[in-house]
Amino acid sequence: MARVTVEQSGEVRAVVKIEGSFSLKKMPSGAPSHTASQPVPAYSDGVPGDSDTLAFLPFTLRLYFYAGSAQVRMVNTFIYNGDEHRDFIRSLGVRFEVPMREQAYNRHVAFAMQAGGVWSESVQPLSGRRVLGDGRSGGRLLSPSEDAIKESGAGTTFEEQQVAGMRIPEPEAFDERGRDLLHHWAQWGSFRLSQPNDQGYSIQKRTHDNNMWVGTHTGHRAEGYAFLGDVSGGLGISIKDFWQSYPAALQADSASCDVAYLTAWLWSPDASPMDLRHYDNVAHDLNASYEDVQPGMSTPVGIGRTSVLTLIPESAYPGKAAIAQRASELAADAPLVCTPKYLHSRRAFGIWSLPDSSTALRARTEQLLDGYLNFYVLQQEQHRWYGFWNYGDFMHQYDPARHEWKYDVGGFAWDNTELGSISWLWYSFLRTGRPDVWRMAEAMTRHVSEVDVYHAGPFAGLGSRHNVSHWGCGAKESRISQAAWNRFYYYLTTDERTGDLMRDVRDAEQMLYDIDPMRLALPREKYPCTAPARLRIGPDWVAYAGNWMTEWERTRDPKYLHKLTAGMSSIDRLPKGFFTGPGVLGYDPKTYELSYEGDTAITSNSHLMLIMGGFEVMNELQEMVPDRAFWSSYLDHNARYHRVTRNAFRISRLKAYAAYHNQDSALAAEAWRDMYRYSSASQHSEFNAYPVAAPDVPTPIIESPSTSTNDAALWSLDAIYMLEVIPQ
Repeated sequence: MARVTVEQSGEVRAVVKIEGSFSLKKMPSGAPSHTASQPVPAYSDGVPGDSDTLAFLPFTLRLYFYAGSAQVRMVNTFIYNGDEHRDFIRSLGVRFEVPMREQAYNRHVAFAMQAGGVWSESVQPLSGRRVLGDGRSGGRLLSPSEDAIKESGAGTTFEEQQVAGMRIPEPEAFDERGRDLLHHWAQWGSFRLSQPNDQGYSIQKRTHDNNMWVGTHTGHRAEGYAFLGDVSGGLGISIKDFWQSYPAALQADSASCDVAYLTAWLWSPDASPMDLRHYDNVAHDLNASYEDVQPGMSTPVGIGRTSVLTLIPESAYPGKAAIAQRASELAADAPLVCTPKYLHSRRAFGIWSLPDSSTALRARTEQLLDGYLNFYVLQQEQHRWYGFWNYGDFMHQYDPARHEWKYDVGGFAWDNTELGSISWLWYSFLRTGRPDVWRMAEAMTRHVSEVDVYHAGPFAGLGSRHNVSHWGCGAKESRISQAAWNRFYYYLTTDERTGDLMRDVRDAEQMLYDIDPMRLALPREKYPCTAPARLRIGPDWVAYAGNWMTEWERTRDPKYLHKLTAGMSSIDRLPKGFFTGPGVLGYDPKTYELSYEGDTAITSNSHLMLIMGGFEVMNELQEMVPDRAFWSSYLDHNARYHRVTRNAFRISRLKAYAAYHNQDSALAAEAWRDMYRYSSASQHSEFNAYPVAAPDVPTPIIESPSTSTNDAALWSLDAIYMLEVIPQ
């Protein structure tokens, strides 16, 4: 542990931030590399500066304490900084000591299942060939009163009272026969609920570490809540998105001893060791697989993962009903959020519309917006877009021949924010308040901001373009790591980790000294410039602008306002404004100015400029930073985009922007025609969705071959904006 900071201390809550790392024992010289089938390195607290250990998996752990509540919230982030070819993480978890003060038969372990189910047993169940006794004989005076039994709903036998969580008398209360039974009945020291995948869990127990596990129960999806303690108190713990982030586990150990242990396994020891190697040894190029893999860049070094846990100290074994309730509430994780109507009235996050089906066209558009959302909720479940490193992301492109998303085809696999899929989910939540959309948007925010982005190493501050491996593509760019994706979750929840992520990228443009985003597509030797770096206005500069805008609005640091205004002024001075050049311009990370030294007759026709979150950033920036010349140039770009570029990406909201600001009803009508004529929505009013049954697929599914995540995000963001500014 390196540093502990009291980050907040107020009347409502306190936040303690703990930063540190694990210690990795160095392998002896000449030792073979680790593989998934070999033992992995041992981890320990280590000694700072020990030459035999290395700082491994740096982490940030926040503990949240709330006034009037016993609950403690934990938000844990770790960064992978190992060698993916050697360092396979065997398991990863957090362990708590739980004092056990009662007799073994008054100690309890419980796991929450699904749909309100609870598995619960005592460390020493009062069950065997003989019956210990009941409330009518033996130790009656020491057993619970008749009123207490009636109130608890327990039966009159001690076993029934034990199952209900009631205190069973001390051994001295029983006769010799009863004490003999208590002496011989087994005591179970360890219990484990393991969720190795999203489709099944198992619960096992054993008496000691050197004995076999005994299987007790299997099921589908556990809620991720466990209790360990006795009738005098104990600890409950919840892992958020437990089954969705498999392989996970909850485990109780040493339950028959004076000090027991409750472990929340974020990566279960039952699973295979964590393997973060790239999916192939060769690249498959853009033409064949839409893949931009480059040597040495398909690395996970620097990616992260955040997990959320909740601790609930208990003054007694709470019973099955209370455990089910706690588990359900924590799994639902329903935050307090303002209504869509209020957020819309405050122009929170820019310009977007509330649902309105008052005309035939608006009704059709709302139907399609809902259809896209419902379809992706279904696809996430049907195609199991779950797992520790995957949960939250969508797939990019569908393969109708295989009835499967192209999970194994280069850049057509995981989406990694392409075309603003995360903004689509957040604006959809803002306008509808749908809980299922919130859960998808929250999970995508956690995923893309941690797994798809580098937080340490040579690519820190940049993200990876879409690929089979989330970190596999050689395109490392700010459009994936930009603060714009995280602003929704941060401002709606004030999550400190998300605040860290936005702060981390505030100076990401400095990476342009080292990594030119267009080094392959538009090599510098062919498109030279004297500026120290190069970029595109979009998606590069607009992503940086979103970073600076966010830092300025959070801190009012004038440095970031200057970065914005300097860049805006220099763009306005370019020969053709937003249309200048072949798509790449000069940039000076010291002066924050863009420049162009090439042929002024060349016109940029990039369709990527504003569809990677840039359009939405510009909407908010326009209200914050007035610059008449810059916004005039931006308006000109949006008005003439379709005529100048003649690109297949018919970004209807650009034309809608121009129609709204120029009060051009003819252009507005043209924008609506474009949106329905050139998008996937024009091909199917119901997404052309139909069932596919076995044996063509492993399990029955609903598919829509013509739907892609690019189409869904692009069309939906167009529609959400246009319904507000040009409501035909």
